[in-house]
Amino acid sequence: MKTVLRSLLLLLVMQSQLAAQDFKKLDSFIEKGMKDWQMPGFSVAIVKNDSVIYAKGFGVRELGKDDKVDENTLFVIASLSKAFTTASLARLVDQGKLKWDDPVINYLPDFQMYDSWVTKEISVRDLVTHRSGLVTFSGDILWLGSNYDTKEVLRRVRYLKPVSSFRTKYGYSNLMYTAAGAVLETITDTSWQDYVKANIFTPLGMKRSVTNITELQKSSNIAKAYKMNDGKLSVIKYYSVDAVAPAAGINSSAIEMAQWIRLQLGKGKYEGKRIFSERQSAEMWMNSFAVGNGAIGLGWFADYYKGKRTLSHGGGMPGMVSNVTLVPEEKFGFVLLSNLENSMTSAVRSYIMDLMFGQEEKDYNAEMLKRFNKGMERRQNEFNRRDSIRVKDTAPSLPLEEYAGIYEDKMYGKAEVSVRDGNLFLQFLPSKEFRGELKHYHYDTFTIDWADQFLTKGWVKFEMNFNAEVEKFIIEVPNSPDFVFTELEFIKQK
Repeated sequence: MKTVLRSLLLLLVMQSQLAAQDFKKLDSFIEKGMKDWQMPGFSVAIVKNDSVIYAKGFGVRELGKDDKVDENTLFVIASLSKAFTTASLARLVDQGKLKWDDPVINYLPDFQMYDSWVTKEISVRDLVTHRSGLVTFSGDILWLGSNYDTKEVLRRVRYLKPVSSFRTKYGYSNLMYTAAGAVLETITDTSWQDYVKANIFTPLGMKRSVTNITELQKSSNIAKAYKMNDGKLSVIKYYSVDAVAPAAGINSSAIEMAQWIRLQLGKGKYEGKRIFSERQSAEMWMNSFAVGNGAIGLGWFADYYKGKRTLSHGGGMPGMVSNVTLVPEEKFGFVLLSNLENSMTSAVRSYIMDLMFGQEEKDYNAEMLKRFNKGMERRQNEFNRRDSIRVKDTAPSLPLEEYAGIYEDKMYGKAEVSVRDGNLFLQFLPSKEFRGELKHYHYDTFTIDWADQFLTKGWVKFEMNFNAEVEKFIIEVPNSPDFVFTELEFIKQK
């Protein structure tokens, strides 16, 4: 018996030493990545066997200041919020107040999709598995930076045209998750924010996690968001996502997200407290819909790594990228938080997975950076291509004043074109940040340099009717970050 105990003790010591060695390797990998990617701040937490075995921050909260990022630093976690929404709904299913396959209109009678049949058939499960028929990011222009509230955003969903048949193709949708949050609010007669705080944050001890930007800005130890422009880093503002909070509203830290991971790996149980049932845990992790070589569950993407089933989800907002990955079979999971939009989280994710499974070390930073730079090169090549096909020495068909006026897209709302200092200027009225000067490209097409750093260069094309009057304009923004500008058709009102 003593021999067995001695052997077990020796094994634990060896495992502890191995973990320490691995963590030193991980530290070095991340520190190198911080330089390679010019990452201002980064935070990591790893859970194994219901214990947080690693929690650490790297870099600074704000460039030019000494405040270090640590495991308690708050970041915008964006779409990692979606799994909090499905976990909240799972609680209602446990309580018999909801079924995943209930029609949405049972709870939101005014909710409408573009197709009346889909309106009647779409279920809560459909909302959270991205199979509504909409294209990825459809309608996101309704909420980021706009003055629309949740009710108005959901009212305008009826004007979004599908690109595929219902339940046949994957199309990532923040708006459908917003509708799922509205279902929760109808059933519970409380806000999504208050429900998540009371039923998930509080029992998990997530005391610093918040559900909106206003609360974040009032908090201490928060990471600034950054944007890279022409090789230089600059702080960008936090965007309010209150209108779609169930899809992207949470801000949290690595150490508090580690408690969330413990709950998930515990299949709904945390330190003896049952938050949702094991049955609902299985439901959320189940393959509900094929996505590429993997599948999607309810708030999670499923895949395999070295024969082990993994569940993960990423998050992204202007200036912030995050990831949570679970390997339930190994009772292992981790969270990555960063404050610059690039692929460093993907590189670190792959490195941690290889460490976990004893794989040969790879320089994922170099590999991902090469891939990232190729993507940026493709973007620049598209801009160069458009410059090369520009027809030179043309002029607008009409005086600039004839293009000015109020235009309206039925789905989005109104925009104003005006003449300022001899140039046209476009302003989206619901979204004050969506504005920019129009510079003549050729004929009746203009380029737009958006005032907001988050948006990339675009093209605005005006069209005439048979009376040679400006009738409408459309917009193309190649490499648009999360917006489908081609959905918009602005018709001139006056």
